[in-house]
Amino acid sequence: MNIQKKKKKKKKYLVIKKKKKKMQVDRSKVKNLKQDKLLKNKTVQNAYTAKNNSLITQTYAQRSVMNVFEKYQHDRLTFVQAVADLASRETNIQALQSVDVITLLKPLLLDSVPGVQQAAALALGRLANYSREMAYMMVNNDILPQLIYSLSEKNHFYKKASCFLLRAISKHNAELATSVTNSGAVNALVACLEDFDPGVKEAAAWAIGYIARHNEELAQVVVDAGSIPLLVLCVQEPEISLKRIAISALADIAKHSPEMAQAVVDADTIHFITMYITQLDNKLQRQICSCLAHIAKHNIDLAESVVDMDILPNIFICMKSPDPYVKKNAASLICELTKHSPDMAQLIVNSGGIVPIVEYLKDSTGNSRMPALMALGYISAFSETLAMSVILAKAVPVLAVVLDEEVEEHLLAACSWSIGQISRHSPDHAKIVADNGILVKLLYIIKATINENTNSDLFVKTKRAMKAIILKILNIELLDPLLEVDTPYCILKHLVAQYAKLLPYDVASRRAFVISSGLAKIQQIAMKYTPQLISADLASTSTKSKVNDEENHFMEETVSTNNSKLAEAIRTINSCYPEEIVHYYSPGYSSLLLEKINNYNAQSDDNNNNSGEMAEDTNKLNVTNNEVPVVNENSREAEEEPNNEVNDQDQDSAPPPPPQEEVINSSEENINNDEEALNKDSSD
Repeated sequence: MNIQKKKKKKKKYLVIKKKKKKMQVDRSKVKNLKQDKLLKNKTVQNAYTAKNNSLITQTYAQRSVMNVFEKYQHDRLTFVQAVADLASRETNIQALQSVDVITLLKPLLLDSVPGVQQAAALALGRLANYSREMAYMMVNNDILPQLIYSLSEKNHFYKKASCFLLRAISKHNAELATSVTNSGAVNALVACLEDFDPGVKEAAAWAIGYIARHNEELAQVVVDAGSIPLLVLCVQEPEISLKRIAISALADIAKHSPEMAQAVVDADTIHFITMYITQLDNKLQRQICSCLAHIAKHNIDLAESVVDMDILPNIFICMKSPDPYVKKNAASLICELTKHSPDMAQLIVNSGGIVPIVEYLKDSTGNSRMPALMALGYISAFSETLAMSVILAKAVPVLAVVLDEEVEEHLLAACSWSIGQISRHSPDHAKIVADNGILVKLLYIIKATINENTNSDLFVKTKRAMKAIILKILNIELLDPLLEVDTPYCILKHLVAQYAKLLPYDVASRRAFVISSGLAKIQQIAMKYTPQLISADLASTSTKSKVNDEENHFMEETVSTNNSKLAEAIRTINSCYPEEIVHYYSPGYSSLLLEKINNYNAQSDDNNNNSGEMAEDTNKLNVTNNEVPVVNENSREAEEEPNNEVNDQDQDSAPPPPPQEEVINSSEENINNDEEALNKDSSD
């Protein structure tokens, strides 16, 4: 038992010993493996550390470089934005021009950064918008080719800024606009009209309108590029601002010629723009009325194409808009429609258009009144009925107010022309015009302009209007305020001629003409312009006291050249009255009477002296003879013969004078009447 136990213990011991040896071997292997693994890990870690160190070094170098470029980019953007901000104020333009800012901004249009390009285009656009010189400098520095080169490839922000720059250059004059078209900008702008962004479309339409507005050639270039259909499509867009700009561009195209307007009409423009006339947007209504007026002004066919859309009621509503520009453009459209034909004017009248025109004329001031003035003149010019419609709308008192309030010559000329068109049809028309005191106002304008320029439009139209009114008036009381010696000859000859037509056939008018001192004024006018009509004694007396030889010579030349019609009219007027009445109101008649009184007193003194001497002789004879003198009839006849011979000689030379007291009284009355007439004339 013990032996077996010992064997078992020995076996266990051997097994344990083997296990220990094996464990020692495994431990050494594990240790070696761990050491190898640690070595490998250290090697990998060293390699990774070296790699990381190299990457860090490379990243740091790259970051340093990128910082430099980022700073340069930031500085460029900051510079361009600062220049754009400075260019937004007009006071900085000269300072920016002095530092040659265009040369600095030109390379930035081709910058790799879109923000820098956009800011550079915006800055250049603001500079060109304020200064024509800057616009010329940009064209001369070949900025346009660079701008157009990158226009089709960039984002919508850059496109809007570029279109703004093209518009700013084109707006100044036709020469700069031609430079823009020669650079190929029109095709690029038309392409922008097809852009998806409404802002780009609006900027392009605005630039196209500014190019087309200068002359027909530039408008033709825009039309040939196919812009009209795209502009009509822009009108149909939902954005209100895009509608306004597109309609404005179409108006700028249509205003030049009938061909351009027809091209706009052929694109069905009228149909689309009249759809929005009722919208409550004042700026949109302005552009619609302006576009329709530019289309309708060329010929009657285009005007009919506008009227066929049944827009007249809406246009009359626009004339009552609170916006003054809407009212003015609507009045301009009515004016352009009425000028073509009587049928068109009758259509305006039948639609109730005169009352809105008169109300607009009454409420507006300054240049805004011009379309209404012209419209009333056009309507009145066609027929007597249309002119009476204007009168019944109470337009004449408003025209009188315009003559009082306005000072601009073109407005006064238009008002005078309209008045002449109203009054030239019949005496009834002229009487209504004269009853409103317009003749005196027109005469004041004639007197104010006759010394400045007789060829001015104001003088010519006012003179024609006064002539038209004067020749139609049949009531001389309406003409009396015009009859003055200082009335200009161009009006006076027609005025006196009208008196000469009316007075021979109206007894009451002849009497009223004398009472109103009209006949006395006619004699004064005759003395000034036609002195040969005054009787010989009056002419000699008045010229001795008032006119020297040089004035006589001037009057003779004037009479012989200009006053034949005036002289004939004055002769006709004088023939309507007795010769004594004409002499009584003639200038210098009181002097003639006083001279006759002096002559009569001298003759009576001579007769008294002769009779006194004869009486003294007879008294002496009676005293010496102490006899009563007997006067023989034969001796009395013999004594009276010398006096009779003297009286016969006086009768042959002059008519028998009236009694001395009557002559003195009549002469004093005539002198008083003449003084009263002169005082009245001077007060008038």
